Amino acid sequence: MQRMYQWLNTVCAELDIDAEILPEVVPHLLNLTRDIAHGPSRPAAPMTSFLLGLAAGRSGISTEDWSESTLLNARHLQEIIAQNYPEDN
Repeated sequence: MQRMYQWLNTVCAELDIDAEILPEVVPHLLNLTRDIAHGPSRPAAPMTSFLLGLAAGRSGISTEDWSESTLLNARHLQEIIAQNYPEDN
């Protein structure tokens, strides 16, 4: 996990993103990508995270609100996975 956070901090610095958001969202996004990879589609896992990022960027909200919005969207997607792919989770 340390290497992952080192990488994510580097990416945040390069893309001018506040890295303070990482501890709050990373565990939830990792869980979501796991559920997608074991449910709907393995290749869809990183692409879904990308789409969550696009949705957050499109909203034009603050970092704090972005975190909350992303977590709500992630939970909603996990509910969809649980309903549609119960045998895989």
